[in-house]
Amino acid sequence: MHDSVTEKLNDTLKSLYHNAIQADKKLAELRSKGQAKFSQILREDSLFITHADHFMPYVAELAEELEIVSTANEQEYQRLLARLVKKIQILADILSQFMAVT
Repeated sequence: MHDSVTEKLNDTLKSLYHNAIQADKKLAELRSKGQAKFSQILREDSLFITHADHFMPYVAELAEELEIVSTANEQEYQRLLARLVKKIQILADILSQFMAVT
């Protein structure tokens, strides 16, 4: 069962990866015009450890966490999985909102 969940999460991360590439390109364009002067995508109090002014580092953090989840023991698996899914949802929502307004 864990393998199928991991596989689906991996597919989701691939999609986020491609969206992050597009979003980072748009950010670069905006910055070249003197816009998008913020220092980080997500607030300090998000679940993410990463604090970056573009999307790809957040995707990298999710990929690292997926690796940890996929190797976790049964006791840790549910807790780590719930946290990972919440973080994926946060990043997906932010990416979607960003792409909708640019």
